[in-house]
Amino acid sequence: MEDKKKRAEGDYLEERRQAAMAQALADQEEKAYYSYAERCIKEWQAAGKNIKPLLIELKSYKDKTT
Repeated sequence: MEDKKKRAEGDYLEERRQAAMAQALADQEEKAYYSYAERCIKEWQAAGKNIKPLLIELKSYKDKTT
C-alpha cells in the first residue's frame, strides 16, 4: 500500500514538472514571436509602410491564444 502511494506521488510530481517545462517552453516561444513581430513592425514603419494590418493581425493572434 505504501509503495503504491509513493509511486502515485512520484507520478504526480513528474507530471507537474513536465507541465511546468511545457509552460516555460510555450512562454519562451511566445516571447520570441512577439520579439520577431516587434522587429517586423519597426522595419515596416522605418520603410514608410502601413503597419496597421500588422497590428490588427498581432491583436487577432493574441486574442486567439488567450
